[in-house]
Amino acid sequence: MNCPLCQARDIGRIGRERYYCRECCHEWTKGDGVVNIYEVLSDGSVERLETKSEPLPLSHQVIRRRAG
Repeated sequence: MNCPLCQARDIGRIGRERYYCRECCHEWTKGDGVVNIYEVLSDGSVERLETKSEPLPLSHQVIRRRAG
């Protein structure tokens, strides 16, 4: 399995259908053909990233938001 954002293979399983990428530090869930991607914040909480509705490759769909 590869990360849906960066395509890295260095991923870990957090729970049932929940994964973590050690390369880009994002979490995601998958189920029923839908992948939801979450950004891990500095306090340890997660925030769901918005995706566009156009049929683009997943790595290009995510709207990245950074603090600062």
